[in-house]
Amino acid sequence: MRFPQQRLGFLVAILLLATGCASRRDVSARNGIDAAYKVMETGFQQGKPELIAAGYTADAEWYPPDGPVIKGPPAIGRAWRDNGAVAGNRLRIDVADVDQDGGRADEIGRFTISAHDGSVVAAGKYLVVWARQPDGSWKARRGMYNWDIPPRRP
Repeated sequence: MRFPQQRLGFLVAILLLATGCASRRDVSARNGIDAAYKVMETGFQQGKPELIAAGYTADAEWYPPDGPVIKGPPAIGRAWRDNGAVAGNRLRIDVADVDQDGGRADEIGRFTISAHDGSVVAAGKYLVVWARQPDGSWKARRGMYNWDIPPRRP
């Protein structure tokens, strides 16, 4: 069966459109995690824990060293603020490895928190379990970390 030239062009256009939509919707875990961390780093530097909290699922849990489990994005955002997320401080996240399995990804890395003057305030390593969201983005669902350099307390 032969398709007229117009029909073939229309089918190709539909296939390209569908492929383009799918690629935007199915962001790889690594790309989604990098995007989420850019927002978190900005929120950290601006002292806006709500931007950090937006990177977590509604049922997120954070397992800090020597403390109780912190549940939910608002509480996790406050914990970030308490650990140095104040205007002017910087957070640098270095993703070491991401292992994706469908809509779940396990990620490990290191982080550094620096003061206005560039001095290191805190540093550590972490493990995060990520979940793909219905819109294709990735959010942190479970996380734990350990300090190499604990934050200085006033």
